[in-house]
Amino acid sequence: MEQEIIIPIIKYLAAVLVGVLIGNGAVYLFNHMPAEWFCDYGEKPPAELKDPYTQRVKSYPWKYVFSMFFVAVGLYLVRTDALYALASLASLWLLLEMSISDIKYRIVPDQLVLLLIVSSVGFLQYHGWKDMLYGAGIGIVIMGFTAVLGKALYRRDTIGGGDIKLFAVLGLLLGVKGVIAVFMLSALISGAHLVYLLAAGKIKRKDTIPMVPYISAAAGIYIVFLWQHIDEIISYLL
Repeated sequence: MEQEIIIPIIKYLAAVLVGVLIGNGAVYLFNHMPAEWFCDYGEKPPAELKDPYTQRVKSYPWKYVFSMFFVAVGLYLVRTDALYALASLASLWLLLEMSISDIKYRIVPDQLVLLLIVSSVGFLQYHGWKDMLYGAGIGIVIMGFTAVLGKALYRRDTIGGGDIKLFAVLGLLLGVKGVIAVFMLSALISGAHLVYLLAAGKIKRKDTIPMVPYISAAAGIYIVFLWQHIDEIISYLL
């Protein structure tokens, strides 16, 4: 009886501790990443990026916001599967760092993409390696087709190479069903926000917006809320 009480308490305390650590770490590590990560290969970083005293992300309020987010996600997921919670937190942390980078510098560091590939190992037992490889292939095909279509319609690049690489890695993390679901969700979220920005006059039709935050938000929704119910959702829709 005591074990049934103690183990959940330990899990919840661990979730809180990990959430606080990676929430604070999201700010600290982003501010201390090499300046070269935020530039194209061969490009010289500007002085602001190389200044060790420049806060790329302000500590207040973001370390508190990020910590509360990761604590909430950790507490929600650790109830059913501690290993899935750990893999999810690692992936969401990296997606957050990529989103910040895309918003501020319009680039997705390859180093973070490689770390996200490493975190995909944590999802292997939930999808199997075949589904993960197929998911990666479908992610490339979906975003590659979207990039070609956007180029044909607008006569300019609408999808960056970083977005395509990110979707390939998300296919590894989430498998075939997951990467398709994330694509649909990110299209809905970004489309709705784009309509709002245009209606509010905050952007013009020719402006481009960073896509990684929308992709990350969609991936977060899938990882936290939809993964275990995706078969039921598909059955309901079909």
